[in-house]
Amino acid sequence: MAAMSVSLAAAPPLNASATPPLAGAGLLPAPQALGLKPGAGPAVLGLRGLQALPVPLSALALRLLPAAADTAPAAVLQLHLPASATQAHPAPQLGDDESFQLHLSADVVQLTAATRAGASHGLHALSQLWMQARIDGASALPAMLIEDAPRHPWRGLLVDVARRPLPMDALLRLLETMAAARLNVLHWHLCDDQAWRLASERFPRLQQRASSGFHYSLDQARMLVQEAAARGIRVLPELDLPGHCWALGLAYPELLCEPRPGAAQRGFGVFPCAVDPEQEALYEFIDGLLGEWAEVFPDRFVHLGGDEMAPQPWAQRAAATGTTVAALQAQYLGRVGEILQRHGRQLVAWDELGEAPDAVLPAGSVLQAWRGEAALRWQPQGVAGRLRSAGYYLDQLHSAAWHWRRQPAPSTVPSAPHTGMAWGLEAQLGTWSVEGRLWLDASQGPRLWLRSSGTLAEALAPQAIADRHCLWRLQVDSDLGELELWGPEAGAPTDDSVSSGWLRLGNRRVSCRWHSLGVQAAEDWPGAAPGAASLPVWGGEAALWSELIEAPQLALRCGPGLMAIAERLWRDPAVSAEALAALPARLAASQRWLQATGCVEPDPAGPLLHHLAPADTAALRALALWLEPGAGYARHHAKKQTQTYHQDQALDQLADALPTESPLMAQLGDDAPAWLAALQQLLQELPGWRLALPMVPALLLARLELLAHLGLALWSGSAALPAVQARATQRCLHQCAELVNEMVPAMVNALQQRLDLRRPQEARA
Repeated sequence: MAAMSVSLAAAPPLNASATPPLAGAGLLPAPQALGLKPGAGPAVLGLRGLQALPVPLSALALRLLPAAADTAPAAVLQLHLPASATQAHPAPQLGDDESFQLHLSADVVQLTAATRAGASHGLHALSQLWMQARIDGASALPAMLIEDAPRHPWRGLLVDVARRPLPMDALLRLLETMAAARLNVLHWHLCDDQAWRLASERFPRLQQRASSGFHYSLDQARMLVQEAAARGIRVLPELDLPGHCWALGLAYPELLCEPRPGAAQRGFGVFPCAVDPEQEALYEFIDGLLGEWAEVFPDRFVHLGGDEMAPQPWAQRAAATGTTVAALQAQYLGRVGEILQRHGRQLVAWDELGEAPDAVLPAGSVLQAWRGEAALRWQPQGVAGRLRSAGYYLDQLHSAAWHWRRQPAPSTVPSAPHTGMAWGLEAQLGTWSVEGRLWLDASQGPRLWLRSSGTLAEALAPQAIADRHCLWRLQVDSDLGELELWGPEAGAPTDDSVSSGWLRLGNRRVSCRWHSLGVQAAEDWPGAAPGAASLPVWGGEAALWSELIEAPQLALRCGPGLMAIAERLWRDPAVSAEALAALPARLAASQRWLQATGCVEPDPAGPLLHHLAPADTAALRALALWLEPGAGYARHHAKKQTQTYHQDQALDQLADALPTESPLMAQLGDDAPAWLAALQQLLQELPGWRLALPMVPALLLARLELLAHLGLALWSGSAALPAVQARATQRCLHQCAELVNEMVPAMVNALQQRLDLRRPQEARA
């Protein structure tokens, strides 16, 4: 895809507060302040002085930027950095000054920073400018001044190595990706039900009995911490307790409540096991382990889990000892707080630990919200700050634009609807049941309360979309993902009978059921009243849970989505129609830059595509451009339904080789000639693919053929379609977006947008 073209040759001077003229030129994260000066800046052929930078910045500069000979007529890169910042691997800390300034002139490029992390951010930003100038065919950058600093001090990426481990070289490459995205926390999820992945000298049975055959040594952990520090990245280890401790029970069963596990856990999910909060040996273990970790991980924060604990073990323990679950939790947190204080550490925990109205956490704790925006509004005692992970799960395969729209701070809670007509919603998303209640409030706009068996519950204010072929059509960003809801078809009865509709989550669709509830009073609105959210949000963390991720999938999941989240955490720009329209071009440019500079692998899917079709890899690669993996947890649920949701299931299917979003869809955009040519080529190649690619389901190929013909009809003109044709096309789009072998055709949403433009005028009024 061609990047958005920006002329860099001659530009008028701008003050620093003006709109950044290069924000659409591949800068992601975009700079907060950028001013152009009269005259030309450095030539793009190369820079002098790269080798003279202190280690490891010199190696980084040589990888990111072209070097000119010392005698060549080129600008010189000058680094202004305090001497203390050049010392060997200073441990980064929360709140470090990560700002940088770039002053570009024809003869000198001055990079000024207070820390090595700031200098690294400046080099990455300069590299992006350099590549964009070359793409635009410019001989030189303009003279300019860039001043930039992060909006949020905590910008992390969680990497789960407990369910499926990652080799150390993959983790080291991931550090390069994180540095390029200006992320500064590697959240290392080291243990879970499936395995304990970090060796221990004090508790050797962890690696002997609980590692499932793979563990990292303490020396490897020290090396990872050192390499991360060199890039301004803190390493946050996670000891996931009091639940998710099945593997721990294999090594030290005496630390767990009854019943205790007897064999390794190969499945994924939530299992009824928990540590025993009344065992003194438990606190001796936590004390000893955190003491060992304190010698490896210098950061003052440590993550102690707290999520998804099945209630049975502690309920049974409470009943047996004549106490309550709340008292057990208070005892546990009190003892853990004492241990943390003794080791000079502060607690980071998942939002469950702060859910109870009277929850008390150790002073200075950080609460990480993963189950939805509601957790960002809780006010438990002892919490100093909050982190958002809800909306930043890269393994859920949502669009980069949806991730980008999810701002770290909690959004405004919609007001309750007035008394009026309401409808009930029921849908099935894989193994999750979804229920809702919709108020069609004419004065305030629609109100939707939504709940899923995946623990999410939220109040939403959807946008109504004009579509007279159905009683209503709504769009809204939900904690589940990007949602679109079609009500019953126009003319359907509005009494107590059940009517059908459709629900879109990201790129897939399922049928849903609506039933009239009649007039509902305002007090029947189940959404919570707006509450204060006074605790500060320190930032957030993207998440890579590894049920469906191994090393080959890392680059597929750390592309546009990660960069979109990185910009949200770095700059947190205003969400606008103009910014969203420019986002695909910026993401595509950033992806090309990441690949060109070695920050991500250029062809991560290549080996798996070759494995699937060694004789027809090119054909499979061409077909893959028209497919996407199902969004949300569609793939997880599909595997649950086929009983293949476990560690022993190989990630070697076509869905495992697909990026989250098809780059072809971004490339085609709304270019009618490009669409017509691409669809004609698709129809020409489909017969050969049917013969050469037997691993691709015939139903999926049939849907691609149907969509290609629909697309040709939609893109061949601009006049309004006859109502009957528009209605039939809509039904086909719904059906073609249902999941097949964990995949969906990538073009459905693009064709939906085109159909909406070509509906009969009376249906779009």
